[in-house]
Amino acid sequence: MTMPSRFVGSLWAAALLFSARAEERSWTEPQPPKIPARVFSITAFGALGDGKTMNTEAFRAAIQACAKAGGGRVVVPAGTFVTGPIELASHMALVLEKGAVIQAADRFSDFGLPDPLPLVQSEIDPLKKKIRPLISGSKLEDVAILGEGTIDGAGAVWWAKSDKAAERTATPSGKPLYVPRPHLVVLRDCARVHVQGVTLRNSPMFHFVPGRCHDVLVEDVTIHSPADSPNTDGIDPANCRDVVIRRCTIDTGDDNIALKAGSGGGFSTENVLVSDCKFLHGHGVSIGSETQTGVRHFLVERCAFENTVTALRIKSDRTRGGVVEDVTYRDITMKNVGTAISIFLFYDDKKTALAPDVKPVTADTPIIRNIHYLNISCEGTTRKAGEIIGLPECPVSDVTLEHVRITGAVGGFTQQDVKNLRFIDVDAQTTPASGGKAAL
Repeated sequence: MTMPSRFVGSLWAAALLFSARAEERSWTEPQPPKIPARVFSITAFGALGDGKTMNTEAFRAAIQACAKAGGGRVVVPAGTFVTGPIELASHMALVLEKGAVIQAADRFSDFGLPDPLPLVQSEIDPLKKKIRPLISGSKLEDVAILGEGTIDGAGAVWWAKSDKAAERTATPSGKPLYVPRPHLVVLRDCARVHVQGVTLRNSPMFHFVPGRCHDVLVEDVTIHSPADSPNTDGIDPANCRDVVIRRCTIDTGDDNIALKAGSGGGFSTENVLVSDCKFLHGHGVSIGSETQTGVRHFLVERCAFENTVTALRIKSDRTRGGVVEDVTYRDITMKNVGTAISIFLFYDDKKTALAPDVKPVTADTPIIRNIHYLNISCEGTTRKAGEIIGLPECPVSDVTLEHVRITGAVGGFTQQDVKNLRFIDVDAQTTPASGGKAAL
């Protein structure tokens, strides 16, 4: 059903209990990496910051020397240093001084693709496994990316070859071609990760992806790509635990932050805190759509959203499975967002949500429960105030909205297949033209 254009909820004792429990949870600071004080400047290994010279080998030589010495700080001074993919080492900080730019090379061949590219999509698709991030690390301990400099992914050449661009591009065969795209920074199976101060921009695809990592701290980071750049997520912790993201500004073409829990990762994503961040263009803070191994103990607090497509979003579908639980959003402000609050479990088949059939509950059925929205303020939505769309065979359960104010919404608040939904002091006002009606 759709909530009326103006709705003020009643006080529920059980909902107050949920709220109190959310407030009581404490969050442990991730363990910091231990980095030796040794310094290795990339210029000592032949790097030139002239914006033209390829510095891949100089980066690799500096990192290898750092690793051989037992760790330290690999320093990038002011200048523009063009490079292909580089791999970090344990007990190492990549330090970008003020004015430093690590600039991705703009040739596909530097990232694992052949030159020239195949002309047939069936020959391009298998190349996805060969694509390499600009900066990566695997099975590392104590690793950091720090400083006031910038890491630029030269994404424009890749966006022009994305699947979304291909939909608008004709080819001699009549079928559009697209190429797989690299991420900017990817860390896998790493312990004690710290990213601070740097700017990440123009990634071909996701900007920062920690996968199967623990004790991850991301703070005071700026991430930017054009609002129409495809799939340029900001930060995507996947199958991670003990993660803190704070005081970041993220302005991208897709999810600003997305917690993922794909089956290939093996572990659930849990104990994640996002605080004091600002989100501009993008798709807001999301959970999913990969929820197979579960997401739990997630807190988003004191964050601001402006001009995002959605703000607070949980997305999954009948094939994704997993349990999403103990999620709290509190002290959130929004302005001119598409949809303020969204839980939607028909991600891969949106039309089915209009008239869903009941399916058997299986291991692939996602379970969404114990979700709390506290002290939420939104000025204007371009789509609707909110939506909670569960599955008829497994409704979303135990959702509390407390002290929520939404004004100037184009559509109302849609509720479908949800149980134990509690409103405490909720006021959602739609514009007169919308009449309080919201379409799925």
